[in-house]
Amino acid sequence: MNRKILFALSFVFTLIGFSSCSENQEENEYENWQAKNEHFIDSIAAVARAGQGRWEMIRAYNISDSTKNDKNSYFIYVQKLWDGEGTTRPEFRDSVRVHYKGYLLPSKSYASGYMFEKSYNGAELDVNTDVPKLFGVNGVLVGFSTALMHMVEGDRWRVVIPYYLGYGTGASGKIPGYSTLIYDMELAKIYKYQVDKNTSWW
Repeated sequence: MNRKILFALSFVFTLIGFSSCSENQEENEYENWQAKNEHFIDSIAAVARAGQGRWEMIRAYNISDSTKNDKNSYFIYVQKLWDGEGTTRPEFRDSVRVHYKGYLLPSKSYASGYMFEKSYNGAELDVNTDVPKLFGVNGVLVGFSTALMHMVEGDRWRVVIPYYLGYGTGASGKIPGYSTLIYDMELAKIYKYQVDKNTSWW
């Protein structure tokens, strides 16, 4: 069973080529979307709980550790792709600069998953020319903030955020309700609250 789950997850994450958007999307682009996304989270949670595939789970910062019900939707799931050399983690009121791209699970028109945002302009990230996006740790989605507060500068993670910690059950722009959000992200810089006044990159 675990091998089947790992195979399914590895299949999804090999589809990172990102196909271009089709203007003529089918009406049923996201058919059975809630069930597909919930099944995916349950599958990756099983892998993370078993300590397989280099996946870990982190409870959302706004959910108490004393919560008895360990729902899979209360956690984000991370795969640490590269360990940074930083020594501190950002806190809730700090600001950060981050390189990232966010995408959904594969759907009918988007075999690699619809990419809904990224912090750079080209097809691929160029750390020599692309400026990481600046924002407050407390100014983004709960799942994204949770990941940031566990990273150090230079960390590169793949982060899977259940819809409960993302945009929820309602649609947000081109992101349908019940969407799992997947981010490939690198924490480039931390600016401590009321200490680091200069947040310019160059």
